[in-house]
Amino acid sequence: MGSDDFPVAFDGRRYDLRRFLKDHPGGVNTLERYKGKSITQAMKIFGHSNSAYHMLGDFKVGEENGVLTGDISGNGRIITKEEENRDEKEIAHLEELESRLDWSMPIFCQLGAIASDYDKWVHSAVFRNCRLFANPIMESMTYTQWYLVPTFWVPIIIYLMVTVYYQYVNCGDSCGPDSLTSLQYIQQLISGVLLWTILEYSLHRWVFHFNPGSNLNLIRVHFLIHGIHHKVPFDGLRQVFPPIPAALLAALLYFMLYPLVSYPIIKLIGGLIGYLIYDMIHYYVHHGSPKDGTYLYAMKRYHSNHHFVNHDKAFGISSKIWDHVFKTFVQVKKLSFSLRW
Repeated sequence: MGSDDFPVAFDGRRYDLRRFLKDHPGGVNTLERYKGKSITQAMKIFGHSNSAYHMLGDFKVGEENGVLTGDISGNGRIITKEEENRDEKEIAHLEELESRLDWSMPIFCQLGAIASDYDKWVHSAVFRNCRLFANPIMESMTYTQWYLVPTFWVPIIIYLMVTVYYQYVNCGDSCGPDSLTSLQYIQQLISGVLLWTILEYSLHRWVFHFNPGSNLNLIRVHFLIHGIHHKVPFDGLRQVFPPIPAALLAALLYFMLYPLVSYPIIKLIGGLIGYLIYDMIHYYVHHGSPKDGTYLYAMKRYHSNHHFVNHDKAFGISSKIWDHVFKTFVQVKKLSFSLRW
């Protein structure tokens, strides 16, 4: 191995965690002490699910025992759910599910092979590239660079804010009975942001996490809209919503809300602001390095819990409010040390 490699041993087998360091949900600093050492006991003490043991296989580099040894430090668990005890049969089953697929080929057309065990398979994350479609144009439409989201939405939001401000607030002689003061305009924007928070929770919980069962068509829909993100959660090109589908969804929601709320266009603007904040937070909690004690640090740990421990809870990404309301909140354990990514 080269000097930049990060060799560890697990049960006598060797792995290189170099690519995984910054993506490790438990932080870089909890791994650094194990470079060149065994992580067999550490994985037990810090609490890892069967899918974590399964994902370890993506970093395997050899069978030799070598001289990797080392003790572990009992600082307590990183996450709070009582993790599954390591189940060799379960891990073997996950490996068998993966063996049904050829990851060098587009995955979308192979989903039928794991349809009977789709829920288990899709929530067992891997550290791999996932090609969905053979057609390069269709495949390119499934990727989105994070910066394209603000590039697309910020000008639209600013344009709408200014236009609507002159329509309802600074409207001069054309003001009608529905005109607003500046404060009322801001209040309407804030109400739109708040509406987004419940929409964010609802979409994530009841749309993105609907149960497709073993129906292949529903499985394909689920995998396209959210399943792929849980299967390959470290893929930075599939963590924000592509602008064009997002715009179509925003238009649909606007026409649905139009007869139900006052000043729907202002609430739409507030909702778009809330959405933009959400999408940027979502990307950051996957790839950013927030400091302990900050809001984003707490949300990064909370969202990691959703991905790797409680995929049926902790649905909030920009806020935990609605998890409290709908009793899907997860208390992430306080640590005696800070995590660093």
